[in-house]
Amino acid sequence: MALVNMLLNSLQGEIAHMNSLTNDFYRGYKVSTTLINDYHMPYYIEFTEAERSHIWLRPVKEAAPKLDKQFEPMRASQHVNGIQGSLF
Repeated sequence: MALVNMLLNSLQGEIAHMNSLTNDFYRGYKVSTTLINDYHMPYYIEFTEAERSHIWLRPVKEAAPKLDKQFEPMRASQHVNGIQGSLF
């Protein structure tokens, strides 16, 4: 239903059919539009490879690096006075 909704409304994005608890990927759809005769015609690409998805969480390849010294925050080169400009 999500795919049909995106196609009928000419939306762009990605749909992933997956188990979010175990990170098992089953199928994905990339929905986009192309310009044909001054009309944005929607289309989709179906894929089953999890690596092609932008939504699927990739496994961590290595552990986080160990920090050997204490973190020291950087200071701004110019003084920030905290006054924000008006948008209007």
